[in-house]
Amino acid sequence: MAKLFAVIVETVPEYYEYKKEHPEHDRDQVAWFQEQNEKGTLLCCGPFFPHDGTGVWVLKAESLEEAWEIVNSSPRVRDGLLASSARVVEWQVHIGRDRFLPE
Repeated sequence: MAKLFAVIVETVPEYYEYKKEHPEHDRDQVAWFQEQNEKGTLLCCGPFFPHDGTGVWVLKAESLEEAWEIVNSSPRVRDGLLASSARVVEWQVHIGRDRFLPE
Protein backbone atom coordinates (compact mmCIF):
# COMPACT_ATOMS: atom_id res chain seq x y z
CA MET A 1 0.00 0.00 0.00
CA ALA A 2 1.38 3.37 -1.02
CA LYS A 3 2.27 5.90 1.64
CA LEU A 4 3.15 9.58 1.52
CA PHE A 5 6.59 10.89 2.38
CA ALA A 6 7.74 14.46 2.90
CA VAL A 7 11.28 15.21 1.86
CA ILE A 8 12.54 18.16 3.86
CA VAL A 9 15.13 19.43 1.38
CA GLU A 10 18.22 21.26 2.53
CA THR A 11 21.08 21.97 0.19
CA VAL A 12 24.77 22.37 0.89
CA PRO A 13 26.14 25.92 1.36
CA GLU A 14 27.82 25.74 -2.08
CA TYR A 15 24.48 25.08 -3.82
CA TYR A 16 23.95 28.51 -5.42
CA GLU A 17 27.58 28.84 -6.51
CA TYR A 18 27.46 25.36 -8.07
CA LYS A 19 24.27 26.24 -9.97
CA LYS A 20 25.96 29.32 -11.46
CA GLU A 21 28.93 27.25 -12.63
CA HIS A 22 26.78 24.30 -13.82
CA PRO A 23 23.51 25.56 -15.37
CA GLU A 24 22.79 22.02 -16.58
CA HIS A 25 22.10 21.03 -12.96
CA ASP A 26 18.80 22.91 -12.83
CA ARG A 27 17.76 21.54 -16.24
CA ASP A 28 18.54 18.02 -15.05
CA GLN A 29 16.70 18.54 -11.76
CA VAL A 30 13.58 19.93 -13.46
CA ALA A 31 13.62 17.01 -15.92
CA TRP A 32 13.90 14.62 -12.95
CA PHE A 33 10.95 16.34 -11.23
CA GLN A 34 8.87 16.00 -14.40
CA GLU A 35 9.84 12.34 -14.83
CA GLN A 36 8.97 11.50 -11.23
CA ASN A 37 5.69 13.39 -11.54
CA GLU A 38 4.76 11.44 -14.67
CA LYS A 39 5.57 8.18 -12.85
CA GLY A 40 3.27 9.26 -10.02
CA THR A 41 6.02 9.18 -7.39
CA LEU A 42 6.41 12.97 -7.02
CA LEU A 43 3.09 14.54 -6.10
CA CYS A 44 4.27 18.10 -5.53
CA CYS A 45 7.42 20.04 -4.72
CA GLY A 46 8.72 23.53 -4.27
CA PRO A 47 11.14 25.79 -2.44
CA PHE A 48 10.47 27.67 0.75
CA PHE A 49 10.34 31.44 0.48
CA PRO A 50 12.51 33.39 0.71
CA HIS A 51 14.72 31.10 -1.36
CA ASP A 52 17.51 29.71 0.78
CA GLY A 53 18.05 26.24 -0.69
CA THR A 54 15.32 24.59 1.37
CA GLY A 55 11.97 23.18 0.35
CA VAL A 56 9.64 20.18 0.33
CA TRP A 57 9.03 17.30 -2.06
CA VAL A 58 6.01 15.08 -1.45
CA LEU A 59 6.55 11.51 -2.65
CA LYS A 60 4.37 8.44 -2.95
CA ALA A 61 6.21 5.20 -2.16
CA GLU A 62 5.64 1.82 -0.53
CA SER A 63 8.26 2.30 2.19
CA LEU A 64 10.79 4.70 3.65
CA GLU A 65 13.53 2.76 1.87
CA GLU A 66 11.78 3.19 -1.49
CA ALA A 67 11.30 6.92 -0.79
CA TRP A 68 15.05 7.24 -0.13
CA GLU A 69 15.78 5.36 -3.38
CA ILE A 70 13.70 7.93 -5.25
CA VAL A 71 15.46 10.83 -3.54
CA ASN A 72 18.88 9.29 -4.15
CA SER A 73 18.14 9.10 -7.89
CA SER A 74 17.84 12.89 -8.12
CA PRO A 75 20.46 15.23 -9.61
CA ARG A 76 20.57 17.03 -6.25
CA VAL A 77 22.08 13.88 -4.72
CA ARG A 78 24.10 12.91 -7.81
CA ASP A 79 25.80 16.32 -7.83
CA GLY A 80 26.39 16.30 -4.04
CA LEU A 81 24.07 19.23 -3.36
CA LEU A 82 21.65 17.67 -0.89
CA ALA A 83 22.81 18.38 2.66
CA SER A 84 23.16 15.50 5.11
CA SER A 85 20.53 17.26 7.24
CA ALA A 86 17.85 16.66 4.58
CA ARG A 87 15.12 14.35 5.87
CA VAL A 88 12.64 11.89 4.44
CA VAL A 89 9.71 11.23 6.79
CA GLU A 90 6.44 9.38 6.43
CA TRP A 91 3.63 11.92 6.29
CA GLN A 92 0.31 10.85 7.78
CA VAL A 93 -2.14 13.21 6.12
CA HIS A 94 -5.46 13.48 7.96
CA ILE A 95 -7.32 16.07 5.91
CA GLY A 96 -6.90 16.05 2.15
CA ARG A 97 -5.37 12.57 1.94
CA ASP A 98 -7.78 11.66 -0.87
CA ARG A 99 -6.16 14.34 -3.04
CA PHE A 100 -2.90 12.41 -2.94
CA LEU A 101 -3.98 8.81 -2.38
CA PRO A 102 -7.49 8.17 -3.72
CA GLU A 103 -8.96 5.01 -2.23
